[in-house]
Amino acid sequence: MPKERQTCTECSMRRQKCDRNVPCSRCVKRGDADKCTRIWPEGGYDPKVHRIYPRTSGERSGSIASPTITDTSPAATIHNVSEPSLHPSMRTPASAQSRTSPQTQHPSLPSNLGPAPTNGPVTDIDNAATTLEFLTWGRSKLSDYDLKALELLKEPHNSGPALVPKDSGPDWDASSGFGGTGAAQISFLQLLLPSRRQIYQLVEYHVNSILWYHGCFHGPTFFDELNEVYKAPGGLQIRDMDLRWAAFLFSIMAASTTCASDQLASSWGFKKHERAKLTRQWYKATVTCLNLADYMWRHHVYSVQAIAVLTMSAHVLGFSNTQSTLLGAALKIAQGLGLQRLGPEEETSGSLMLTAAQRDKAVKRETGRRVWAQLCIQDWFSIPFSEMYSIQKSHFSSPRPSHVDDATMQPLPEDFPAIVSFPNVLVDIASVMPQIHDAIISSNTLYTKYEQVLHYDDKMRTLASDGLPRFFSMREPISPDWPAFVPWARRSLTICFAHKIIMIHRAFLGRSFTEQAFDFTRRTCMAAAKTILKEARQVYDEEGPMLWIDQAFMVAAGITLALDIFHRKSNEAEYEEHRRLVDNTISMLGKFEHSMIALRGIRLLSSLLAEQARLTADQTLENYRKRTHDAMNDLSQPKKQKFNVPKFVENFVGNDSFTHSLRNANRGIESSMDLFEPEARTPVRTPAPQDPVFTSDLGYETFEQLFPPHTGISNNFLFEDLLNFDI
Repeated sequence: MPKERQTCTECSMRRQKCDRNVPCSRCVKRGDADKCTRIWPEGGYDPKVHRIYPRTSGERSGSIASPTITDTSPAATIHNVSEPSLHPSMRTPASAQSRTSPQTQHPSLPSNLGPAPTNGPVTDIDNAATTLEFLTWGRSKLSDYDLKALELLKEPHNSGPALVPKDSGPDWDASSGFGGTGAAQISFLQLLLPSRRQIYQLVEYHVNSILWYHGCFHGPTFFDELNEVYKAPGGLQIRDMDLRWAAFLFSIMAASTTCASDQLASSWGFKKHERAKLTRQWYKATVTCLNLADYMWRHHVYSVQAIAVLTMSAHVLGFSNTQSTLLGAALKIAQGLGLQRLGPEEETSGSLMLTAAQRDKAVKRETGRRVWAQLCIQDWFSIPFSEMYSIQKSHFSSPRPSHVDDATMQPLPEDFPAIVSFPNVLVDIASVMPQIHDAIISSNTLYTKYEQVLHYDDKMRTLASDGLPRFFSMREPISPDWPAFVPWARRSLTICFAHKIIMIHRAFLGRSFTEQAFDFTRRTCMAAAKTILKEARQVYDEEGPMLWIDQAFMVAAGITLALDIFHRKSNEAEYEEHRRLVDNTISMLGKFEHSMIALRGIRLLSSLLAEQARLTADQTLENYRKRTHDAMNDLSQPKKQKFNVPKFVENFVGNDSFTHSLRNANRGIESSMDLFEPEARTPVRTPAPQDPVFTSDLGYETFEQLFPPHTGISNNFLFEDLLNFDI
């Protein structure tokens, strides 16, 4: 009597190890639990059929069709029962067990390449040749964002690692880089979700109070997607939805809890300690969802949106390095989706009446433009930090997002604020940074370099006074019909303009302390720093969101004033004024108890003040005469520095004690990205201004990572250009 089969049919056909249960774990992970059986169909075992690995052409498939032709989901290729197209954020169990019908089969390669871009002289033949070359690299080069988006929206999106197989084989889902199996992480992600009421409160707050700042998604569309998710029998279940959309949701929630005031968060039911812990976990959950969804291979606009929105929380939480890397990946994904080529062709937003299809297309194109604009802002504002940029303005054709009403997609009057009004102004400001960067590096003398600085200083001032919409001008009274974000946007723009003036002059700020020829730079930067601190103080007292960029620019302003003190005599009026402003900056930063930017700023500014006080105490009349006498007797002795930069760096950033102290305080220089944090952490009190200065020892090459790139505080900016001066 033959031995009874122990391996199920599905695992036998896939040549995979089966755990010999019915249903087995592999079938459960694949969503095929109901098909797990040990009986061969169609009259028994046939090696010509059952020993051949399933293919995608008309047969049952166990792997994804080539992503270089179309981004179809695994479920669409595994099953062939016809089904209606699903909502982009959901995959119900029924859809996971369906197959693609003959009517929904994807066309052959030539017809799926999409039309050639209309913004250049590229022909169909040239475009096809380039696309075919990319296919050999395993990459797609679809030129039309709408085509790509429509194909992606048809995906019955899958969750869980087993439903999104990788090239490395069927066992890739055993574990991930974050620890634990994929199924365990999905379960843990579900535990991180608050109640339905709280999720809606977080999303509503983001749409009403934060979206104006970045504009990375269309509020009504996201609400529709969220409502659709909750229509499922089990409500919002991570395992039943596209993990890239889940990442998007987590990033929105993390931004809301980061920017909301303590009183508002408490009204939602989040106490201070729980709020800080959940915000960190939601940031990690976003990255975990993206990785489980294999976002770097399966490109979707959700991934780009999730990463862009993460910027609102990343730097406050201490994930600046991670965020910088994610933004680089988001830029490549955006280019793969064609977000840089959303030209003005086939515009429909100007029509008085839009059909549902026209409105859907307009929303998609506007969303793509908004996300692309945000990527440009992030790239160009980081130039003072990295001394380079990735996006060339002449290389893309996507215009600025349209000035439309989000509810109707109809054009708004130019003198009425739209949700994209603030990001559009930021794009104008940010576009100046590549220009001055290129102008300075192409100049050969200090004279011509400084000419460029003065030219772009004037250009930035003109933009601040004459280039703003009427509703963002401080001279205009606030209209009651305008959205609530207008006063917040006004102050943010004032702070941003002042900081960019400092960034324009930053290369000459160090020289301005000792060389009279650059005195205009010194006076300009001091005035800009005072403006930043004045406006930031008022922003904190308002009811608006607490934006990370305000904290970062406060640190930059405090550093600028602290450096000026080193070149002032104690009897000068500016000396006492600037020192008092730096002390006030430390006090203001102390109000942000859970911000890594604030904690690092407090430590740096406190150390600068302590060093300045030490130098002042040492420079007594007797010591000054003794040093003068020694210098006259030994002419070969080099001139000493008033501010000993190497000594300061050694004391402040020496051998990792600063990093260690931050990590002990649960505020690491780059926080752990582990999703699971079983150990208990002790909350840390933000040091007060009178606290002793910490002897730190963070490596010199990593100190630049203490602050977000937008701050403009890099090693060559802070230590080489500004502090390397002689008396």
